[in-house]
Amino acid sequence: MVIDGYEDEPAAFGVPPYVGFHVRYVCGVLENSSIEYDYITIDQWRLGKRPNLAELEGVVLIAGAVVPGKYLRGTPISLRETDALVKTLPHNVPFFAGGWAIRGWKQQGWQPLRKDLFLCVQDTDATLSWYLSTGEMRHQRRTDVEWTAWAQAGAISKAVTQHPDLEGPLTYEVEVYQGCVRYKRGCKFCIEPKKGVPIWRTPHDVITEVTRALDKGVRHIRLGGMTDVYTYMAEGVVELEYPIPDPEPLTELLRGLREDERLETLHVDNANPSIIAENLEPATEITKMLVETLSDGSVLSFGLESADPAVHEANWLNCDADQLKTAIRHINQYGRERGERGLPKLLPGLNFIAGLNGETAATYQMNKDLLSSIRNEGLWLRRINIRQVEGEGFQEIPTEHFSDFKNWTREEVDSPLLTELFPTGQLLKDVTWEAHDGRIRLPAHLEESHRDPEIHGKGGITFGRQIGAYPILIGVPYLIPLETQGDIIVTGHGARSITGIEANLNMNTVNQKQLVAIPGIGEKSAWNLISTRVKEARNERRFGSVEAWFEASDVELPPLATRILGV
Repeated sequence: MVIDGYEDEPAAFGVPPYVGFHVRYVCGVLENSSIEYDYITIDQWRLGKRPNLAELEGVVLIAGAVVPGKYLRGTPISLRETDALVKTLPHNVPFFAGGWAIRGWKQQGWQPLRKDLFLCVQDTDATLSWYLSTGEMRHQRRTDVEWTAWAQAGAISKAVTQHPDLEGPLTYEVEVYQGCVRYKRGCKFCIEPKKGVPIWRTPHDVITEVTRALDKGVRHIRLGGMTDVYTYMAEGVVELEYPIPDPEPLTELLRGLREDERLETLHVDNANPSIIAENLEPATEITKMLVETLSDGSVLSFGLESADPAVHEANWLNCDADQLKTAIRHINQYGRERGERGLPKLLPGLNFIAGLNGETAATYQMNKDLLSSIRNEGLWLRRINIRQVEGEGFQEIPTEHFSDFKNWTREEVDSPLLTELFPTGQLLKDVTWEAHDGRIRLPAHLEESHRDPEIHGKGGITFGRQIGAYPILIGVPYLIPLETQGDIIVTGHGARSITGIEANLNMNTVNQKQLVAIPGIGEKSAWNLISTRVKEARNERRFGSVEAWFEASDVELPPLATRILGV
């Protein structure tokens, strides 16, 4: 049994709707070894949807949430749950537990007392393969040949074909390369430099894997595993502080993927601002290629971490404030145009980390000053991520200053930005509805009652997102069947989310809850509209236009109503 406890690393997504690559590699080992196995997500396990445990001959768990965040669709396995799972499974059965969370727990002293339990601190897939061929539990690293073989086999494994989200928003995370070009002196808090000199996969290898996944029904791809998309197969990785981007292999990869018309959503993740700033000419060619080939809504996460030069030096951070602003201007220059789904095509995101060594109260003011200057230039940031450093060797976080900075950012930067990025009246297409009433729910495919069409328009709140990296959370103030898709019109803004209403509602069937969700229509006006419609229906008549309906109901027609309602 392979248990997907989900991975969430700096350069790897694996929490639904994503399926991570490490769990697929494990399944690829079993596929190539012709061993029967079951694949199960931790959410399915929580609901008791488990195979016959008495028949198990082995267990592999992937637990890779390094810095757990807030999740809408699924939640990574916790240490407490892992302890309970270890006690639940049959004893004297080989049990391999791997992933960066396992490594972290082991470093903190976690060592369950159980026979045949092996905590994998290298590659779980290679360690499992070694055991299957030798019967010995020993840490192993995968070779390049094994990497390719298990990636290709994993693309058609049960981690894909039996994933609960396959018929929905499943996003297939691809590992394009390992490591970081700053491996010699990389950010002290990050795990990626510890992987050593970057190891690239060829465009052909990645395209072949994606094609196999598309054959099995995957439609959404994120090119992950990259600490910086601009340094994929870059020149001078070993010799230069700022390796020179090479547009050719990335162009081959992106255009090659886009040749397959089955591919719907294509996104990437991280980018290093200093690489862009110090290599603007080749970076420009890559940026134009990203805008051309990626789906709209693409976000390049920029890891500034701190605007304080002292913190930058003490923690070997990857860029300074000047380099960051150069990179932000660059992406804004080419990426602000809106695409088919109503989103800007390519925008930068920005990461801050609190608790790094050298931080003082003045650090937070420098962060504020930087964000203020970015806003004063009218530059767009899609996502500002503020978190606290994890692990040992860092300093205490000044709670008061941290909270003040976070609240200030949400109120003074995030909120105004959202009104520009998602203006009132903007049409956003292909929203997948994932949760009701603001609760963090188990995946909706496991809760049939929330998919019932009869609940449409009833009281409550529905939350959804467009498929892709870092999608905006959208709330609609009535119930919509989950696991369905639709288009919305933006009606309001929060600090980190927006509100909306479904586009193309039928004026002859729209109900009171839906009418009230239209800005400018209150409870009384909604009932007047419905009453007038009922009277017309009794006379076997219908209004021919939205304008006629509102006029007959003596209700003022709000600006958005004609865009939302139709015959």
